[in-house]
Amino acid sequence: MYEDILGRRVVIPAGEYAWTIGAFEGNTDPSAPVNVSLLHRIGSYYDGEYHGWRLTLGLRAGARLLSEIGWTRDDVTLPAGSFKNDLVPIKIGYSFTSLANLQGLIQYNRQTSTIASNIRLALLNRSGTGIFLVYNDRRDTSPVTPDELLGRSFVVKFTRLFDY
Repeated sequence: MYEDILGRRVVIPAGEYAWTIGAFEGNTDPSAPVNVSLLHRIGSYYDGEYHGWRLTLGLRAGARLLSEIGWTRDDVTLPAGSFKNDLVPIKIGYSFTSLANLQGLIQYNRQTSTIASNIRLALLNRSGTGIFLVYNDRRDTSPVTPDELLGRSFVVKFTRLFDY
């Protein structure tokens, strides 16, 4: 079932389904200062059709700063109705050293009309072990609903690898 923020629904009846999806993907050099990636998928989806696009633009400033902005569109046509969804992620990562980095993800989802953010500071000692400080925030951007803040969390995670 698909349901958007305005309450519009597309229900897929229970049953057995099979589908096939073909894809075309093209990329430029991801180690270049500017890179682009394009993915197009087309095929069947339950008892209808699916078209999907993903476009990503990556920017690199040396070995320490990486950023990426993307757009993903899912376009579904079913006998019960049609729907489209857009997802727009923005990623930024900065490495202070090989053992300390800061990463951020901000993402807009049109179906739920939300903006979600995740910011993570990783202070590692070896093999991905160490301390992680993570902040998450989810906000409603729809004019229909009164609550803007949907959730917020701050997590401290410590991992340690033990040798046996």
